[in-house]
Amino acid sequence: MNGKLFLLLSCGLLAAWQCAAIAPPSGGPKDTTPPELISADPPSETVRLLDQTIELHFSEYMGEQSFIKGIRFSPFLEGEHHVSFKGDRVFITFPEGVKNEMTVVMTLSRDIKDEHGVEMAKAVQLAYSTGDEIDHGVIRGKVYGESVSAVYLFHDDHGDSLLLGRPNYIAETEDDGSFEFNFLASGKYKILTVERGVTGLQLDPKRMSYGLPFFSGIELDSIYTGVRMRLFKEEEPLRLLSGEWKDWNWGKLHFNNEFVEGMAIQGLNIGGQEMEWFGHPDDEKAIIVTVSDTIQREKEKISFEKIVMDHSVLLDSSGVNVSIPAAGDTNYLTLVTPASKLAVTPDQSGPPVELVFSRPLGDRLLTNLKIDLMIDDTTMVDYKYMILSPMKIAVIPQNGWEPKQSYQLKLFRHETSSIKETFKDSVITIKIETTRPQGYGGFSGSVKGYDSGNLITHIKSVENNEWNFKSVVNSERRFEYNNIPESSYIFFVFDDRDQNTEYSHGSA
Repeated sequence: MNGKLFLLLSCGLLAAWQCAAIAPPSGGPKDTTPPELISADPPSETVRLLDQTIELHFSEYMGEQSFIKGIRFSPFLEGEHHVSFKGDRVFITFPEGVKNEMTVVMTLSRDIKDEHGVEMAKAVQLAYSTGDEIDHGVIRGKVYGESVSAVYLFHDDHGDSLLLGRPNYIAETEDDGSFEFNFLASGKYKILTVERGVTGLQLDPKRMSYGLPFFSGIELDSIYTGVRMRLFKEEEPLRLLSGEWKDWNWGKLHFNNEFVEGMAIQGLNIGGQEMEWFGHPDDEKAIIVTVSDTIQREKEKISFEKIVMDHSVLLDSSGVNVSIPAAGDTNYLTLVTPASKLAVTPDQSGPPVELVFSRPLGDRLLTNLKIDLMIDDTTMVDYKYMILSPMKIAVIPQNGWEPKQSYQLKLFRHETSSIKETFKDSVITIKIETTRPQGYGGFSGSVKGYDSGNLITHIKSVENNEWNFKSVVNSERRFEYNNIPESSYIFFVFDDRDQNTEYSHGSA
């Protein structure tokens, strides 16, 4: 994996068959209190275990179905455990495969719920040994992501495909991302994290979100702390998924990944006729393709030689067959977005209001759209509009939006003999309410406890994915952010060892 170090992440604010259980009386307020394990018999850390059935006493009646997949044994044991219930007590019998002189950890995962569907607040680990001793090794750490995840731990046998196999131990993160493995034997381990929804399944890097630490392995003596991982999902190679033809001169191509600025398509054509293209106004994984002459055949093939970006080939020659409609589109032009009512927060960029049309428009029509912008339907406002694509324009007041005002944007029907180039209604009105202005601020700080000249800090807004900012840690160990939008941010620090200013997740 790429040798980059992930140091710190924190949040900051800038401004089977089972016995029937006896149910308790129903009624009363909705239960939202997580169930708790009161006791276990025999208790955790019992040695010389003979009877491999454990009695668990909970604070309330439990949901029986959740115990089928909610209990895990480490190291992995073949076979199924047996569960029976008696009131608020649950009896767990170990699967077959427990050996002599073996420490077995039974994990009550957060998938276990009470009879009202409320899950446990955190996972619980109980350890038992068939020998004279219990292993007491501990590995602690934290996973940074937007939801609870699972953590896989493997005995390190130096195999190349170790992380793609079955984990020896599984833990779950708490709400703050922290996790802990207990009762481990000394030795070498490897570790990774996966999204909670696939807990227990072997890692499939192409289909699952996962994360790795900055180091290659763990050598455990007694306690190992400071493991930090960040969930991510590998991006699949670019693929052409499908195509469709909408009218006599335009259609759509759909891909599996987003089309980003800088991508170029070489040799794009339909039936040998050259085509133009632009990004779909509402779908980042699609493009609009256009042709100047009418397509006469019932079916044609859209193809291209390759898609490139920064001298790298993202996708080689591909094509897709499309059916050409027998009759052209005779519907009126429509405004797809925005809706008739819109809220705008004034900021340093405006922001512009984007208008998306139902089909590509010609240059003559795009440059001659009649638009009025008014405050309170009385005062005309000077504005400018930008042509973003043949299907999208942007409108913004010349002097910006005034806070807490009521605007009206009116788009007038274009008089033409072709209904494809005009709206059905004589005027389309969009009511725009502006809020208080977007706040801006800054913060600074220092990074201590790690010696590197390549540290970079990165903040990412919880509320707006487009608000991502970075600041290089200077020679005095300080960083600074100025004039950034008010929001709640996630804060990262990483060691930019390959000096490309990007955090590298590594690869399994």
